[in-house]
Amino acid sequence: MFCSVLTWIGLYTGTVWLYENLRTPVLLVLKSLTQLIFRKEFAQRYGKWAVITGASDGIGKGYAHYLARKGMSIVLVARNEAKLAKVAAEVKSKHGVETKVVVADFSKGPEIYPHLAKALVPLDIGILVNNVGISHDTPMFVDEISQQVLWDLINVNVAAATLLCNILIPSMKQRQRGLIVNVSSIASVCPSPCLATYAASKAYMTSFSVALQEELRPFGVEVQTVRPSFVHTNMTEFLVKGVKNPWIKKYLVNVDNFMTYAGCTIGKVDMTTGHWSHGLQIAGLHLLPEFFRVFILGQINKKGRRDFYVKRQKKTR
Repeated sequence: MFCSVLTWIGLYTGTVWLYENLRTPVLLVLKSLTQLIFRKEFAQRYGKWAVITGASDGIGKGYAHYLARKGMSIVLVARNEAKLAKVAAEVKSKHGVETKVVVADFSKGPEIYPHLAKALVPLDIGILVNNVGISHDTPMFVDEISQQVLWDLINVNVAAATLLCNILIPSMKQRQRGLIVNVSSIASVCPSPCLATYAASKAYMTSFSVALQEELRPFGVEVQTVRPSFVHTNMTEFLVKGVKNPWIKKYLVNVDNFMTYAGCTIGKVDMTTGHWSHGLQIAGLHLLPEFFRVFILGQINKKGRRDFYVKRQKKTR
């Protein structure tokens, strides 16, 4: 009897794991085949404009180029006007689409949103990519981080996507079309000691995104949650410097590689890691109990914290 119960538990657990980790690739194949038959361009399907936050570099810039290549006009949102203007010129020159620049520093909090609403609401926004995000460069205990950095992290990683959805969803509902792409992180899968606030902000993003998808389903508006692992960008450059193994460095996922896969999932699946190798990483994490994941990540991050303070002490001598 006891063995039968364990067998059924094992079968149930295995089935759940397979569903969670194979659902996306299976749906991706089926939707790709369907769209070969009933092909519709993004601008036709969702609307003329795509808004991308954190668009001056990294993954945000990657989404801007990808969606422009698909014929969408692009609104680039970030805090650095010079970088935005450069990216806008690149996108326009390379893909021949209309571009707009909206300067906004999301760390400023509520004061920036009336300006964003004024710039964005009049446009036929088809796709919103909530990509903007920050982290503290070095793993640290919460009490070692300044309150200003913590507020910046919360305002950028949590408030930005939430408020932009609040501003733009009414028009999407009215038009009965639209797509919101929320860029979360593999960090949302597991609490991370010494990166506690960052991981928690990404857990919020995943939870918010999945719930939002269910809210908007009846209105014809789609929501996709993207949970990438490590992508080599300016924000993660400090981590690359700490990698000594040349083989690992060689095979780190860069933005172009990431967008090759992540772009293919747009409009096809509601949950993705963006890159097949990141999907394997999350599948592996889901095999481990949470306490073990927390312990392993804690050991890695604490080592990073110790190494940082050792280097700083050496410099001050």
